[in-house]
Amino acid sequence: MEFDEAIPDAYAEDFIVALIGEYFGNIAAIDDKTLRENVVLGCENGFSEEDRSVRTELADYLFEEFSVIYLGLLVNDDFRSSFKKAVDLEIDLADKSKSYVRDVRQQLKDGPVMPSKGNVVIDLSRFDLAAAKDVSMRLRSSMDKIAPFSEEFNAIVQEVTDSDAAAVGFCISNFMYLIRAFDKNPTFENYVRSVVTAVGSNLGIA
Repeated sequence: MEFDEAIPDAYAEDFIVALIGEYFGNIAAIDDKTLRENVVLGCENGFSEEDRSVRTELADYLFEEFSVIYLGLLVNDDFRSSFKKAVDLEIDLADKSKSYVRDVRQQLKDGPVMPSKGNVVIDLSRFDLAAAKDVSMRLRSSMDKIAPFSEEFNAIVQEVTDSDAAAVGFCISNFMYLIRAFDKNPTFENYVRSVVTAVGSNLGIA
């Protein structure tokens, strides 16, 4: 699938690359080519506006629970595998017909869909400094929640295997497909929420 008319803003692209490097550079094998291709998907004329949209409540949740999700990707094989499968599915759907995609989405429904108060639309063809600062602040705020476990966290990082790093790197390099999976795959979203709730409760940071 070609997106020749999708041109990322240079500052927006640099921001995404730097942000992912900051949080995942030491635990994931990031593929630079794939990462930059996903930046293009996040632009106008990349993914459709619908596929670049995230429910506001979901975006807030992902920012809030980023640190717990981050830990889960490091330590839980099943959790990590669920991410890879969700991303694989989204990539597979990229070249399928609209009717096929619609049928798959219907099968992935998991209970009633709650109405949303709005959507966040990703557009990396423009750079919004205020939005970039907000993203950085919210991710850092979430990571602060696991600061009391820094010693254990550092030990976990040292034990990340090459295969684990490759799996995490695949998911994060394909961040636009991952974001679409969260918003369009309720089965995946609900599974992640259940794991995050359990882990957060066990750590006392729920």
